[in-house]
Amino acid sequence: MELRRAVLLLVMVAAVALSAVPGRAEDKGKGEKKEEKKTDPNMWSPPEQVSGPWGMRLTEEEIGRIMERIKKDNPQRAKQLDDLRTLDEERFRKELREYGKEEFSKVVKERIDQYRQRRREEFVKWLEKEYSREAKELAKLKAKDASVYNKKYELLRKKYGYIHDAWRGNAELGKVLKQDLSLKNRRDDLLAKCKKEKDATKKKALEKQLREVIADRFNLIVRRKQIILDELQKKIKEVQEQINEQKNEIREWRNSKFRGGAIDGRMKELMEGLAKFKWN
Repeated sequence: MELRRAVLLLVMVAAVALSAVPGRAEDKGKGEKKEEKKTDPNMWSPPEQVSGPWGMRLTEEEIGRIMERIKKDNPQRAKQLDDLRTLDEERFRKELREYGKEEFSKVVKERIDQYRQRRREEFVKWLEKEYSREAKELAKLKAKDASVYNKKYELLRKKYGYIHDAWRGNAELGKVLKQDLSLKNRRDDLLAKCKKEKDATKKKALEKQLREVIADRFNLIVRRKQIILDELQKKIKEVQEQINEQKNEIREWRNSKFRGGAIDGRMKELMEGLAKFKWN
């Protein structure tokens, strides 16, 4: 339970680190010349409109699919949406989802199916490297019985999934969890033998082995906690850097010269879009 809470916190901090600054430049080199500060194109849209629902942003191909469906059902609405896109991209995307619900739902389902398939392929590939014997047994079932294969896959996913998920984000943590699972299996085996053994000498030898396994597990638990702590500190540092970026950006945006330029630029965008909208 403690591990799950720690991993969940790690994921949450990572998510904040990735989303704290919209439009932020990625992986700038130390010697790279600083780019001229430009107006953030998303500054005129509420934060929840930038990425869309569940962080899902439609691709141009997906937009085209939905628009084609709307054109078939309601050509006039499709025309209005085309015109709206020249004025307000984010509002266009929001209304596109509203008026193209059926096709949009298909897009969402396809993405979910693709994600699940990709997740399964990644897990099986990882299984082949880390637990080859069980991966081979799973592969044999694939050609024989799809239903049995799926059940076996789910069992393996339940057994090793948390290790794989940790491995994806931090290979060192994944390796520690794999070792820990092996030690827990060894612990259970020794404990069962200890309880059954009647011979005092043999039982004492088994207890010695059990103590060594418990000691090894303790060391792994400390190592695991240190890995998670290091990762959290790294993410917190990244978030703090982004907070500082946000503060600097707010300070710059409050400058009257920047404010005037941003407003003039937005006026130009809207007026040009409005003219085009009327022309069409």
